[in-house]
Amino acid sequence: MAAVNEKVRKRFPRLSSSAFEHPLDTQALDTLRKIPVLDKVMKKFLELGVERMFRIMLMGQAIHVTTKQCHKIHKVFKEACDILDMHEPDLFLMSDFRVNAWTFGVERPFIVLNSALVDLLDEDELMAVLAHELGHVKAGHVLYRSLAYFLLELLGKYTGMLGPLVSMALTTSLADWARKSELTADRAELLVVQDVDTCIRLHMKLAGGSKTVFEQTDIKEFLKQGGAYEDFDYSTLNKFYKLMYEMKLSHPLPIYRAKEVKTWSESGQYKEILAGRYPTDDRDVQQGLRSCQHCSAKISPSFFFCPDCGKSARV
Repeated sequence: MAAVNEKVRKRFPRLSSSAFEHPLDTQALDTLRKIPVLDKVMKKFLELGVERMFRIMLMGQAIHVTTKQCHKIHKVFKEACDILDMHEPDLFLMSDFRVNAWTFGVERPFIVLNSALVDLLDEDELMAVLAHELGHVKAGHVLYRSLAYFLLELLGKYTGMLGPLVSMALTTSLADWARKSELTADRAELLVVQDVDTCIRLHMKLAGGSKTVFEQTDIKEFLKQGGAYEDFDYSTLNKFYKLMYEMKLSHPLPIYRAKEVKTWSESGQYKEILAGRYPTDDRDVQQGLRSCQHCSAKISPSFFFCPDCGKSARV
């Protein structure tokens, strides 16, 4: 993780996730919640204590990032939390050759950084990744994302558990929403780093995966490549190939994500947030939010945990 010059970034007190939620994310989650079997699956998921299992594993084989442990990473993490005005989830650094970061948990969500990812990024890009994961927490994604991680892995091996048709419908819906939820989290990363080129560089690194040749890459050419990918849609057969390829992915394609975050950076919505005009928790009280029984923060009725204090919000 290379250091960069410190920047003064704007903070967003009492920021509501509705300020940056992507409409495709909202639509896909509404569709997901209508699946009848999902409530039973979620109940069983919580009963199994999968979150506790992962937390025990991480405390045993990963580094718990704190003010006294990996303090430079923690400093970047704390700033990202401060900008989004949210409680710090637990953060772990794990030795893994895969360039990845992930968030898991329901009662007390936690974020995991793979060592290969940290080695690939500079400080601003790392902040973007941390902000992305915090965006999932802030937007209340973690229950369904944790469920998606668990089920996609399980049903991929044991389709007979729910039957092939039900398994296919459930995994397809989960994967579709998981991809679209990334677009919301990408907006959170832009809100934190407040520099769209940093976000695009991040997606280029995730696409190319090479630190040694990164200086030879160009943001404009990467965005142009996204246009070339869309040009394949001239053929129905090409559209079919793209659909079959993309529906199996857990994340949207990097070129698509770069284009989306670039478009949002130029939107009136983003500029309004930077100017301090955005939906807040206080304003959303009139829209059916309830108070956390632990810290009194205002949260959505659908949340299973409080994004502010990290404790269970179920009553």
